[in-house]
Amino acid sequence: MSSISLQKTPLFASLMLGSALASGCNRYEMFNVAGYEQAAFSNEADVVFLIDNSSSMTDEAADLALNFNVFIDKLTSVDENQATATLTDAVENYVAYTQQRGQFMDYRLGITTTSVDYDDGFTEGVDPGEAGLLLGDPTVMSKGDADLQEDFQRNLLCYGIAWNPNSLDYAEDDYECGDDPGGVITHEYLDCVCGDIEWDENDGSGQEEHLEAVLMTLCRSVEEPPEACYDAQSPFAETEDLVNDDFLRDDSTIVFVIASDEGDTSRRLAQGEDDISEYLDAIEAFDRRIRFAIVGPPYDPEEGSLTCNSGNATTWGVVRLRDLSDYFGGFYNYIADGTGDDDEDCEATDFAEHLEDLGDLLNNLVTAFTLDSIPDVTTIRVWIDDAEINEALPVSEDEETHMTYDNGWSYDPAQNAVVFWGEAIPDYNQNVRIYYRPLEGKPRDLPPI
Repeated sequence: MSSISLQKTPLFASLMLGSALASGCNRYEMFNVAGYEQAAFSNEADVVFLIDNSSSMTDEAADLALNFNVFIDKLTSVDENQATATLTDAVENYVAYTQQRGQFMDYRLGITTTSVDYDDGFTEGVDPGEAGLLLGDPTVMSKGDADLQEDFQRNLLCYGIAWNPNSLDYAEDDYECGDDPGGVITHEYLDCVCGDIEWDENDGSGQEEHLEAVLMTLCRSVEEPPEACYDAQSPFAETEDLVNDDFLRDDSTIVFVIASDEGDTSRRLAQGEDDISEYLDAIEAFDRRIRFAIVGPPYDPEEGSLTCNSGNATTWGVVRLRDLSDYFGGFYNYIADGTGDDDEDCEATDFAEHLEDLGDLLNNLVTAFTLDSIPDVTTIRVWIDDAEINEALPVSEDEETHMTYDNGWSYDPAQNAVVFWGEAIPDYNQNVRIYYRPLEGKPRDLPPI
């Protein structure tokens, strides 16, 4: 029987947190995981926004930029200037952590696009935003950056969206830079945000290759890319000198946020094929914790059809994206609501809600304890201190497959992790023990409690 154990005394935990805060470090080993099988806990998340930069996505991408503050609010501390000088300060910070865990999520952000075919870009080679290369200035944005929200909006609006200037309104004569755009993107607003950046020259590929772009982003972000990066169909072999410097960290969870109104047409799969095993194998070769938060075309799996298709998506292309999310874990939200195939029958959904879900996803990363072996789920038993914790019961599952639970633990096969819910979420001064029988290897009996 395998086990995972973690323990910190309240005093040691307080001192540890106080010391980490005093040093100005954003990364905390809140849980020291040890035992028969070693597993590490990290509160680091490296988030890639992978945006469909075709012309049909203008309104949705703009909505993402304008509502980005919702995401920041989910993950930003109420008090960015917490005192750390004394043990009392450390205890107060510990209390703050247990009440609002998202304050201590350490994240980095980058933006790229679904464009892998770079022939029609600014230059003949791979430009920022193409074939997995991060775009913008700075290309890597981090929690705590003074201008994080402004940098994200500028990168997305000025480098990542294929604007049609003829479709944009003009602001009132008295508009000045810094005025609230009121949810409407105008020529003047873009001129203010972008400065001397030519925002009207972005032209994304009409061939949306979500899966290939994910793979290329990973290939450009690690020191030793796996063999799949050098596939003959991939642009990486000829451009491997173009890298995403200092983006992915060793112990982070990588979260891809895909926003698109079309299905996948990646080059390694035949048109009409919905089996994405080749890409799943290629992504798994990086041996990293990866999640997908996808905002894509609404698809009814029971009927096998799209319920709204404003982007002229194919069903098999959308199935690829849904299977990607199901396999690695995360969520799949609808980019539009409606019952028809025409734009008039579809209404764009609120990106503020999608960004709030993304904030929740990142916050929940601190409640999942990854197991090193695939367990026989029926044998999992969990203790916090001296009390055995019951398995959580499902509370609800909405139409977008977001499962919620009551107090207790659940097993998430996508993460191969035990996830704690509600009042059962352990604090880092508690002893957590997880026992299970691996599906492979010599089984052992449960130890005495």
